[in-house]
Amino acid sequence: MRFRPRRGLTIFVVVFLPLVLSLAAWQDRRAAEKAVLEARLAAQGAQPAQRLEAWLSQPADQWAYAPAFAQGRWQAHRALWLDNQTAGGRAGYGLYVPLALGDGTWVLVDLGFRPAPARRSELPALRLPSGPVAVSGHLRAAPPVRPVLGDEAQSAQWPRRVQALRWPELSAAFGSEVTLREALLVASPEVEGVERYQGLTPPMSAAQHRGYRLQWLGLALVLILGWIFASLERTPQREHDS
Repeated sequence: MRFRPRRGLTIFVVVFLPLVLSLAAWQDRRAAEKAVLEARLAAQGAQPAQRLEAWLSQPADQWAYAPAFAQGRWQAHRALWLDNQTAGGRAGYGLYVPLALGDGTWVLVDLGFRPAPARRSELPALRLPSGPVAVSGHLRAAPPVRPVLGDEAQSAQWPRRVQALRWPELSAAFGSEVTLREALLVASPEVEGVERYQGLTPPMSAAQHRGYRLQWLGLALVLILGWIFASLERTPQREHDS
């Protein structure tokens, strides 16, 4: 046997092997990030629930993902429907409704996922209590998504379909007479108004990322071994005898 790499296959491996290894490294980094988040969720979940106002008087790194409860009145006429969401294979919206607290400030409450109606021009029906309510859940220090609000959210019509959430745009949309707390309260499943709870757990766990990392590393190994075996060819008997 002699080793004679083929040019085309060698170029293919040289191009794709670094790409596959970089994807494996990316999955490794994501696994580390998710492990930190999962540990934080477990640690915060073990703490006793406190009033939202008490948590928010502390630095954000102390109350992010902490259990909290608040009392107030729903501002259902100012509901925000976050577009382009999916759950269980269905398209729909993330529902965010302001809760007016006793001190006059508002906090945005995540009420989970709602399936989209058949017609794009319609929004899901929303029914929430009009009187005082108690809402329990977990705090988040930032909205789930970062891009700016879409043009639809800049109209004067309420409730609004939005493409994303960002606090400066939200504060401007609610008006200068409203003080919006820079926190998001993810309502617990038992809160009235939550139809499909999505919670705080990331879509992919650290273990899943590690599994994908192993898959990419396995593919890299297949590329290398395949290139080696394809580059081996049997020496002709005449050459061998000589």
